[in-house]
Amino acid sequence: MRGEGVWKRVMLLAAAWVAPVWCQAAEPANHVLTGDLDGQYSYSKTDYTSRRLTLAADLAYPMAQKELDGDLRFDREYIKEEGNAPSLNRDRYDASLKFKQFFDDSPYYAYVSPRIRHNRFGYYQSAQALRVGGGRKFGGEGNWMVNLELGSGYRVAHSDDGENISEVLYTTALKAMWDITDQLSLKFSGTQEQSRRETFRTMSLALRNKLTNHIGLKYEVLYRRSFPFDSLEKDGELSAEFGVSYTF
Repeated sequence: MRGEGVWKRVMLLAAAWVAPVWCQAAEPANHVLTGDLDGQYSYSKTDYTSRRLTLAADLAYPMAQKELDGDLRFDREYIKEEGNAPSLNRDRYDASLKFKQFFDDSPYYAYVSPRIRHNRFGYYQSAQALRVGGGRKFGGEGNWMVNLELGSGYRVAHSDDGENISEVLYTTALKAMWDITDQLSLKFSGTQEQSRRETFRTMSLALRNKLTNHIGLKYEVLYRRSFPFDSLEKDGELSAEFGVSYTF
């Protein structure tokens, strides 16, 4: 396909851009993997039985003048009506990997980031994107940190009507973290991808309360919204979740 050829060229150009930076940079002074692993499970039974599992990960691997970040969210829900076989009502995931290269003695950085999305009942049932851009880091030395990013990229997707789509996209992202106390922390994350056909927006606000050095409770409000190009209706979802969080 024509779109697949363009996608391969974009991947090769990105690899050519990242490789020299990776090879020429000095060895990292310190390798410390940090992040959060979260899980929620819910069960309800009325006229039907519903089981829902949510897993999420937010990881960071800082190096000398570089950083590798990863984000993953996975949702699966089973619904079973009395007397009928179980059916899968929801199956979706959103995962991204981001390589940041900081400029010398500067809070500014360039990044390369692949992202994959899947939503069985979404306008785009699946989408793979490669994004490049720049950002700025605020704070980080104390108990708070903010990252603001702008970028562009290319996406290939499969729509719910079976069409294969290739398109240019534009992205904005904001991530903020605040350690209120030694036990309580607040995190906000917002990302928007916009193209000619679809705008996809995710925002989350999470409060973590540590019970031990690593285990804690997580309270999160999550907002997702998409704007398909051919519809005046906007597909939006707001959810509040409670679960267990592991921090390292």
